[in-house]
Amino acid sequence: MSNPRAWRGRGRTETPNARQKRNRLYLDAHPRCQRCGRPSAEAHHDLPHGHPDRYDWRFMKALCVPCHVLQHKKLKVIVTPRKRSS
Repeated sequence: MSNPRAWRGRGRTETPNARQKRNRLYLDAHPRCQRCGRPSAEAHHDLPHGHPDRYDWRFMKALCVPCHVLQHKKLKVIVTPRKRSS
């Protein structure tokens, strides 16, 4: 699932959780987008939530933000940022 654009740049907590650490390790090992070659920023999981092999590196891709958005458009799974109430 693609994260809202407002959430992408910062963690939800001061200390990263296990998922954030695992994704960061994957991105450190794969510094380039696997679609276009730009610097990677997000880890894309090819398997759905709840699949036992979801976090296996064989089923992940390192993508830049534009390519990650395109990947989810292709899958028709888009999460749009919520508008903040003032």
